[in-house]
Amino acid sequence: MISRSFAVFLLGVLFAGPGTAQETLVGKVTNLPIPRYVSIRANEANLRVGPGGQYPVRWRLMRASMPVMIVDEEEQWREVELYDGERGWLYAPLLSGARTLYVTASRAPLLSKGKSDARVEAFVEKGVVLRAKKCEPQWCEARKGDISGWISRTSVWGVMPTEIFD
Repeated sequence: MISRSFAVFLLGVLFAGPGTAQETLVGKVTNLPIPRYVSIRANEANLRVGPGGQYPVRWRLMRASMPVMIVDEEEQWREVELYDGERGWLYAPLLSGARTLYVTASRAPLLSKGKSDARVEAFVEKGVVLRAKKCEPQWCEARKGDISGWISRTSVWGVMPTEIFD
């Protein structure tokens, strides 16, 4: 005979369904969270169809600091997703832990504070890459050159929906 508490536990496991447990995925090489955002260190990087130099180049990425999302790891290679959903493999030494944000809005204000009624410091266009200083639930503090300010998380790609960092 099974105990009542074990039976309740067993029912919970059976009916919980996939994805209900708070489970953190980590990379098999780095033990860092998967997925996670990083940026491209190099001015030129080959996005390949597989994890190795022998695989064909899918795209040649020509922009240092562009954010990418790591979705898998194989030895010295990282499978990444770009802001437009394109995926491929990059050689890990071409990546940096520096956090950057890709502006997805056609024109977004960079504000003096993380509040919608704050003073506008500048406007940034779609495609601009900003260096992220920190992100809060609704706003990220970022800079481009000498200009810094706060931008709505809804206007950028490069930060997880609930991620907060300083």
